[in-house]
Amino acid sequence: MGEEQSVNVAVDWTQGSTTVRWSGPAGNVEKGYRLPPQAVLAWRQDGETLVLVVEALNPAPFTPSNNAVVYWADGSERFRLHPPHDLLRNPDDVHGFYDAIPQGGRPLLIMVTRTAGDFQGRINLESVDIVDTNTWH
Repeated sequence: MGEEQSVNVAVDWTQGSTTVRWSGPAGNVEKGYRLPPQAVLAWRQDGETLVLVVEALNPAPFTPSNNAVVYWADGSERFRLHPPHDLLRNPDDVHGFYDAIPQGGRPLLIMVTRTAGDFQGRINLESVDIVDTNTWH
C-alpha cells in the first residue's frame, strides 16, 4: 500500500450539483452529469493523484451497478468500478455504490444492495476491484 500523501488538487463540488470541477498541476477539469453525483473526493496514493466520482444510483432493477469512476488528475478516466460479485448469492441484488468517505487517506466506498443492507470496501488500484469488504454499520 502507498503511504498517505497530501492531495495536490482542489475539488469544487457541492452536494446536489451536476457539475464537478477540480484543478491542480495537471490543469482544470470539469465534468457534467445528468443527475447529481452521490460523492466526489480526491486522494493521493502511490505517487498519483486520483479523483473518485460516485455517480447517481439508477433505482431500476437489473441496471448496471458500476456507478463509480476513478479519474486521473488530468480528467481522463482511469477505470470504472464494479461492486464485487461475491457480496450476495445473486449479484443482481447489488444495487451499486452509494457513497464514499475519506478514511485513512483513501476512499472507503459504501455499496448498497436491494435485499441485504449495505457493504463497505476499498479500491485496490492494482487489481482495479473492491477489496476488504465488510457489512457497513
